[in-house]
Amino acid sequence: MREDDGEHRDALSKAPFIGLALSGGGSRAIAFHLGCLRTLHDRGVLDKVRVISSVSGGSVIAAAYAYWPCTFEDFDARIVSLLRRGFHGRIAAAAFMSREAPKIAFTLVISGGMTLVLSSLRWLLSLARSIVGVPTAKLEAWFGRVTDGLPHLGSLSTAFEYVLARDLFGTNSVKDVHRPGCDVVFNACDLRTGTAFRFGNRVSGGWRYGRIDDGEFVPLAKAVAASAAYPLLLPPLFEEFTFLRGDRRTRETVVLTDGGVFDNLGVTVLEPGRSADISVNVYEPTHLICLNASAGQLDGADKPLWWPARVKRSFQTVHRKAQDSAYSRLHRYIESGELAGFVMVYLGQDDGRLPVEPPNLVPRSAVRDYPTDFAPMSDSTISLIATRGEQLTQLLLDRYAAEL
Repeated sequence: MREDDGEHRDALSKAPFIGLALSGGGSRAIAFHLGCLRTLHDRGVLDKVRVISSVSGGSVIAAAYAYWPCTFEDFDARIVSLLRRGFHGRIAAAAFMSREAPKIAFTLVISGGMTLVLSSLRWLLSLARSIVGVPTAKLEAWFGRVTDGLPHLGSLSTAFEYVLARDLFGTNSVKDVHRPGCDVVFNACDLRTGTAFRFGNRVSGGWRYGRIDDGEFVPLAKAVAASAAYPLLLPPLFEEFTFLRGDRRTRETVVLTDGGVFDNLGVTVLEPGRSADISVNVYEPTHLICLNASAGQLDGADKPLWWPARVKRSFQTVHRKAQDSAYSRLHRYIESGELAGFVMVYLGQDDGRLPVEPPNLVPRSAVRDYPTDFAPMSDSTISLIATRGEQLTQLLLDRYAAEL
């Protein structure tokens, strides 16, 4: 055994370092995670969590828990109120009747119009090059650079950020965590490089760019909006930051979309063995608790023929494959001793495969098909989804991490 292996095993035998991952899944995820957090709070585990990693809908509730200066009971009540209202109407109102409206109009009319014209010209030049051999490749590339350089001042995603700042998080910076001793990481994906981009209270950035300069103000609302910008509904956020990488200092534009594109569970940043020389955020947890609001195995009843259904099912398939890979890695960490404990609380868990079925269990069939958007949610639906989260968390903690 290597010397550092022995040191890691010694660390596992000491006080637990608990990492908590909150998956994406829109309002369904928020309601499910609320139920899970209720049980973790009641059992005294939530106060022991040292780092929270979140994605999309999970980032909304993670930010509320970690940054709101209130009791858990007040947090709980405010989240229920948030779920009742949803975000759809507020985002639409902000897009037409806030300071974002002229920015969105400019982006759609000017940048959008020029993009359409330049893209059409590129297509015509490409057609001419392929049919008659006109040497247009350099001109096509130039049109592409001009298109990429057009300003993107506003979108539904900036309206979402505006609503998050106005109604939930104010002018807080991502560094302003209220919960003592707890770090937070919001996971997004940079579409320029196809890599993870993370906002954290300690450090923000991505391995392709480096870390964002500590002196740069990063609004909490921006971090959450970037993490939750589901690409089928919300456009990416175009953001410019100053990055530090070794002795190099650069100013770069990133194109940020929902973190679920890269890792919908939010566990990657918490996995042991990550190198600080490459990764921006590195932790060495002894225990991982993953709250997964995914729907579970597909029942095979759908026949996704048309474009929206095909794209939706493709996203689901990619997410499922990535999650299966993450499960395998996490179980290997347990087998190798790199993790002392791992608990997966899974909304879509097959009820028949639970180690024990709790009395009055809310069945998977009652909650799995709720959509993963931010529409208003009824009290009965909130209760069903949250109660299943409470029940599964209680059961699985007893079974796999009773020491916590």
